[in-house]
Amino acid sequence: MKLAQIMTVVFVACVLVSAVPASAATMNYKLGVQSGTTSDTYAADELANAEVSGFDSIDLAIEALKQGDVDFVLGDLPTLKFYQADSDGLSIAGSFSEEDFGIGVAPGEADLLAAINVALGEIIASGEYDTIFAATFGDEIVVLTDDTDANTATEYPADPTGALAAALEAGTIAFGTDPYYPPFESYDTDNTTVIGFDADVADAIAAKIGAAYNNSDFSATMVEKTWDDLLAFGYDNYDATLSAMTKTAQRAENTDFSRAYYSSKQGILASAASPTITGVGDLNGTYDIADAETEEDDSPSITVLASALAIGLIAVSRRKN
Repeated sequence: MKLAQIMTVVFVACVLVSAVPASAATMNYKLGVQSGTTSDTYAADELANAEVSGFDSIDLAIEALKQGDVDFVLGDLPTLKFYQADSDGLSIAGSFSEEDFGIGVAPGEADLLAAINVALGEIIASGEYDTIFAATFGDEIVVLTDDTDANTATEYPADPTGALAAALEAGTIAFGTDPYYPPFESYDTDNTTVIGFDADVADAIAAKIGAAYNNSDFSATMVEKTWDDLLAFGYDNYDATLSAMTKTAQRAENTDFSRAYYSSKQGILASAASPTITGVGDLNGTYDIADAETEEDDSPSITVLASALAIGLIAVSRRKN
């Protein structure tokens, strides 16, 4: 073999070696959600390739994001915006899936459902709803879904029965809520009173019901429950569920929902270390990652072997010539 031929072979070998990518490793997206939420359901149904971790509360999911244990957190957009504003380095990476929140009552409690629906209608029509909304969400634009139909009550029951009658006798309507989901519900600085958008809506509903039945002292009580408790729809020591609960067909099999009292979307929360995405659809794929650190050994690399081969071939050619 002539020197020119040998050098050609060596050149081609080196080009091939240099063409090997430094890293071809990819990873599935790691997502954090609050267990049992619509974001959890969405991830299970639409993002089968993602690695989804369910947490007992949204703040635990967000802490996992800050620690780098998940790439993104999915949740209700207003709540993710609340945490974004409260923490440096977090950002909203997108939104998806419109949804409506409803107030749940036990199946068969038609009078209580009617009273809540009428009260909500009065609050919305009077403009009081806009004031309550602005107190929590500032100058954001509210586009509330009107999902009323011919079956939605327009008058308070004349002779209340069931849970409504019991609430009127007790002087309060008890709303079950998971008070760890700001800005919808959370405890005040003294950790004694539930505050937030849902608490304000509850007070407004109680005021309307009280006025309708000439009971100026009628009030709302927020009863702490876990999210799992609320999803069991037991209504053991509370009259209705008011806790940023999305109205879904599956949940409607176990509870009766009021008309929508809030409309929004789900969102994607990212940290500074999160991969770059263009939308929720990306989360069903993979993304490139850097080479993992490997333990050092004494084995020569491919490039070193190629160089040694080149030197050897040149030496051989010299001897032959």
